[in-house]
Amino acid sequence: MSEIGNGSHSDLERKASSDIVDLNIKQKTCTSSEERKSDRTKLFLSLFSLGLSMFVTALDVLIVGTIIDTVCNSFGDYTKSGWIVTGYSLPNALFSLLWGRLSATLGPRISVVSCILLFEAGSLISALASSMNMLIAGRVVAGVGGSGLQTLSLVIGCQLVSEKSRPLVLSLLNCTFAVASIAGPFLGGAFTTHVTWRWCFYINLPIGGLAIATFMCFYNPEGVNLRKKSGKAIKKFLGFRLNRTSPGKLLQHILFGFDIISFALFTAGWLLFLLALTFGGQTHPWKSGIVISFIIVGFLLIVLSLVYDFQVFERMKTRSEFRPLLSWRLMSQKSILFANFTGFFSTIAYNVQMIYSVQFFQLVCGFSAWKAGLHLIPILISTVVFSIVSGILVKKAGQIKPPLLFGSAMGVLGGGLMMMLDNTSSKHTQIGVLILPGVALGFVLPSALIACHVQLDKTNVTYEADMLETTSVNALLKSLGTTLGSILSTMVFSTSVHNKMRHSNLRLDDYNTVDNIASYRMNHFDGARSEMGYMLSDSIKNAFWMALGSSAIAFLCSIFVSKRKIEL
Repeated sequence: MSEIGNGSHSDLERKASSDIVDLNIKQKTCTSSEERKSDRTKLFLSLFSLGLSMFVTALDVLIVGTIIDTVCNSFGDYTKSGWIVTGYSLPNALFSLLWGRLSATLGPRISVVSCILLFEAGSLISALASSMNMLIAGRVVAGVGGSGLQTLSLVIGCQLVSEKSRPLVLSLLNCTFAVASIAGPFLGGAFTTHVTWRWCFYINLPIGGLAIATFMCFYNPEGVNLRKKSGKAIKKFLGFRLNRTSPGKLLQHILFGFDIISFALFTAGWLLFLLALTFGGQTHPWKSGIVISFIIVGFLLIVLSLVYDFQVFERMKTRSEFRPLLSWRLMSQKSILFANFTGFFSTIAYNVQMIYSVQFFQLVCGFSAWKAGLHLIPILISTVVFSIVSGILVKKAGQIKPPLLFGSAMGVLGGGLMMMLDNTSSKHTQIGVLILPGVALGFVLPSALIACHVQLDKTNVTYEADMLETTSVNALLKSLGTTLGSILSTMVFSTSVHNKMRHSNLRLDDYNTVDNIASYRMNHFDGARSEMGYMLSDSIKNAFWMALGSSAIAFLCSIFVSKRKIEL
């Protein structure tokens, strides 16, 4: 009996021990499951905050396009109307590289918070502006902050997920531009008509506030205290202690740590070059000394900045860890170069097609800004849908070059079909021709950046810095493509209108600028098939020809991208 009792007691102990082990396993499994769920939630909300940041920066550009006339009329100053857009887009493009370097020093969390605060400050200045100069100043401040948001959102989005998931994440982030393209004209028209144009800037404040709150709460991969991290980052940013480091070493740290010389040359060069394209044929003749001087000096400064980074910087730097904003080691890689150029020229084409589709529906067809915006829905929906499709395909197959080639080929085909858009085209044509340009950009943008990333050596100690630099360059060229496309297409359109006006029977002596001619057309619309209707339609078609040429160059560039795949 005692043996039986002892055996039963032993069995009970073993069973109890087994139950405890099972319970511990279940608890660990449950905890692990909860942790994974928590991590997924943090990932989703972090990506949501990044998408919201990119959305508000894109919205800021697109919503302003609908209020320029109203703002100029409010301040009684039409001469500076172009700077309402250019004041934002120029710093938005040119500060992309510098924000990448600042992020490497300060850390992504502090950098994104700083960008949002700068953007919000610029929006508030613009909303409270009492003069055109104050408004433009606010636009410049917002452009500097928006530049960092666009660059760092892509960088952080790539860092949050594995290489396999990056195409889908980049596709979703790029979709925010298309969503903003839909919302921008509608909100701009609604605020201007029913409230005041100032709400086009006030709206950035709550959206940006939500973005910064979400980002601060859920993005903290290092798990450190923000206050302590900020203190360390500021010391690292300064690179010295007042009582230990000489001013000379501080100057060296700033000059070489952030490559200030190259940044100053590059920024000044693009500023002069784009100013020349803006003024040429408008406020100054193309053959005037100021336009020619700006073009030549601007071009030389851009070349000089590249020579400095590629050749001079390595010889002048005082510490081995210093690196230029543009590294010859990366930029000389054929696939990185051509992938970036594919995105650059595709962005030019898309931006021109967007701008002059709106101009076509307003100036040629006589539609209101609201109705013209509705006609852009096909190109915007196709951009969103096929950007997601592209990301899914790349994630599943690992192939990057086929989507890039397909997208750039659709850009050429879509650009050719845009030639059918004239003052005699049917409603079906007006809708149908706008689909393929959206398909093209949806495939190209995420694929172009991923094509750059896969060229980088993951075993290299500089891998993270290299990825940051290639992403910054990609963001720079995308922003420059948007700015350059707008300015070049305006130049083509304006020159065409002036030439056709001289050879027409129209006599509008008091309307000697394109802005005045467009204003006259809106107030004295006489049908799509009138003489002015034909003149404007042909001039818009010339801008579409420029977009087609840009798409063709993008296709040629995509051919030279390597066939390297992402790791599945």
